[in-house]
Amino acid sequence: MKVKYNAETVGHAYLELLSMRGIDYFFGNAGTDFASIVEAFAHRKVEGKERPQPMAIPHEIPLVGMAQGYYLVTGKPQAAMVHVNVGTANSLGGLMTARHARIPILFSAGRTPVTEDGELGSRTGQIHWPQESFDQGGLVREYVKWDYELRMPSQLETVVDRAIAMAMSEPRGPVYLSLPREVMVTPMGEVEFEEEPRQNLPTFHPDPSKIQEAADLLAKAEFPLVITSSIGRSPAAVQLLIDLAEALGPGVVPFCAEFMNFPVDHACHLGFMPGPYFDKADVILVIDCDVPWFPKMFKPKDSTVVIQAGIDPLYSRYPIRSFPSDLTLQGDPTLVLSQLTEVIKNDSNLDRDKIKQRKDELGEIHDTVRKEWQDMAMKVAQDAPLDPNWVSHQLNAVLDEDTLVVNEYHNAVPEQCQLSPGNYFGPPHVGYLGWGLGAALGAKLALPEKTVIATVGDGSYMFSVPSACHSVSKFYELPILTIVYNNRCWNAVKRVTKLIYPDGTAVKENEFPLSDLGPTADYEKICEAFGGYGEKVETPDQVGPALERALHAVKHEKRQALLNMVCKIP
Repeated sequence: MKVKYNAETVGHAYLELLSMRGIDYFFGNAGTDFASIVEAFAHRKVEGKERPQPMAIPHEIPLVGMAQGYYLVTGKPQAAMVHVNVGTANSLGGLMTARHARIPILFSAGRTPVTEDGELGSRTGQIHWPQESFDQGGLVREYVKWDYELRMPSQLETVVDRAIAMAMSEPRGPVYLSLPREVMVTPMGEVEFEEEPRQNLPTFHPDPSKIQEAADLLAKAEFPLVITSSIGRSPAAVQLLIDLAEALGPGVVPFCAEFMNFPVDHACHLGFMPGPYFDKADVILVIDCDVPWFPKMFKPKDSTVVIQAGIDPLYSRYPIRSFPSDLTLQGDPTLVLSQLTEVIKNDSNLDRDKIKQRKDELGEIHDTVRKEWQDMAMKVAQDAPLDPNWVSHQLNAVLDEDTLVVNEYHNAVPEQCQLSPGNYFGPPHVGYLGWGLGAALGAKLALPEKTVIATVGDGSYMFSVPSACHSVSKFYELPILTIVYNNRCWNAVKRVTKLIYPDGTAVKENEFPLSDLGPTADYEKICEAFGGYGEKVETPDQVGPALERALHAVKHEKRQALLNMVCKIP
């Protein structure tokens, strides 16, 4: 069914189409290419049309992060727009993250006017000559699923519907649409759009014969092991993995977890490192996991059967990836897990006594691992500067079902914190830093009733453009708690230097050039400058009370807070 709309310009029609396609927010960092968009939003406000709601974001890094965070908690892609090629360049790291984390974003940028004269949108400033690119989309083409330039008004519906369909089809990811100023200011008049897009998305069903083969392999295994990093992108899939664990009794290791993939209190949870179990594992199910082990450091036995499963189980966009796959299951992970579990449950030859015995043995391993985590936190409970394990252990005490954690610090949270599916979002695997605060703000925007905590290192905090993030938090009334694990260094750089050169000069002299970030900074004062609550925490007895004070500011005073946790230098 077609719907008619009176659109003054292509810019007006674009926003109306976004509204019809369910886009709630339009995250924008505007430039001289935005005139038609600004006018259209003003016109829509007079008309009483609230969706999509414009959000002025002072920097592109939190802008992309907010679109990412909004999708993570809602499953709904949002629109983001930046200023021509310079805004695109500032957004590139965020798009890398979104691409590898499979976050769909309708990402657009204006385009420097093509014409020098003769059109309403022709060039009007000095910047329009040196700013033009030969191939603006080339800046991002490797990190988006699809890119295109809107070339004429009559294309609008086709282009937008294709962009959204490309973003939402599996494996999901961002798309890039450039919007030339001349096209966007073109007068339109009455337009007709389909009420619903005619772009039905495909579903990836696994091959039933391969499901049966995988189920047989797992059922006959002495020590089956499941490794995943991202099954928790769908909270429903977490329950399905629990069902598989109950039916089969495999060990489960969430390795380099991007989400809460499996409950830490389940008896089959064996910790976050698969290496200790490779001597025993005879069949490994790798599901929704791009890097299941580090071959240089630890890997399974050559005789171990490896099953890889997921939407793109061989990760076709990775230039090199040589992990074996003796059986490859391509399909939606939720369908893979549900069908595997169903086949295993209905297997009349299944040795249920053996499974019970294995689950009991796994429970003993699980209890030992959990005790090691507890002992690790208690061992450093008196350390000053603070140990990250103690900070995360204390953080766990204040978490509840209404709290979301966005974690951008590898030493924070997982071993010490118990979180439910859909309440934890960890570091995407591409390694781009600075997305966390923006994602936390996007999550808070989507779920204002939730308490949102961002855990970041001091390096990633600086990468996030904190003044822009704190500004957005204040202006749009999005109070979140930011916890900075402040160790005054790039620990990843120091750690790999120690690993590669354990007897090198850097280790012997304890001198790591290009790794240290200098004296402790008063990060809490940046938050205070934007009306937030800030506190520096330096001794272990201060951690719990500081968390309570900060959460009081967020929950009851409705203002943002930042805790500067001064941690030991690794």
